[in-house]
Amino acid sequence: MGDYTLTLTNTGFLSLDQETRAFALVGAFMAHFALLEAGVDDAIHKVLDLRGARALIVTRNMTFNDKIKTLRTLVDFFVLDREVAKRFDRLAKRAKAISENRNIVAHTPFHASQKGDGVSFLVISANSTLKAGNLDWSVDKFLNEIDEINEVDKALREVEKRMSFQRIAEALMRTDKPAEGELGRLFTLGGILSSDPRFDSEDAAHEGD
Repeated sequence: MGDYTLTLTNTGFLSLDQETRAFALVGAFMAHFALLEAGVDDAIHKVLDLRGARALIVTRNMTFNDKIKTLRTLVDFFVLDREVAKRFDRLAKRAKAISENRNIVAHTPFHASQKGDGVSFLVISANSTLKAGNLDWSVDKFLNEIDEINEVDKALREVEKRMSFQRIAEALMRTDKPAEGELGRLFTLGGILSSDPRFDSEDAAHEGD
């Protein structure tokens, strides 16, 4: 993960006119979320020993939730320090909650709030009936959400430093008979999982949140 973050203040946003402020708030949220997602991408690249174009292609074609599920599973299975694994899992769940807010910000029409100092989102629900309503986020709400993103991002970085991710990368590369290409490495990983006494497909639990 990179160490770059943006410095934002309530005063700075309030100095902008309302329409400009709305776009600035949405942009700031999305920029910080992008940094968090880039960090998650980097963790996956390290775990699977992916570099260059391979790394970009793999994570580019995964949703954020798929990335989080993948990391949670890898950490649960391979990290021997259970306290570290549990801490990572808690952070991963917080990251998933952040992504739900990100979906609102990224995919919902918005405009400057007429009731407050922030942004009003036009939220539409069509699960069984069609419903529409406004969701208002104040400047402070945006700043709190961004603080949460930065806190999770930083904590994930700290936890990753203590994880034995290199062990997984080495396992992917190790084989009695060298496998050819990336597909060969994937089959090697399958062999590692199936031969590990901790893994029994008949007893595997159904996937949960």
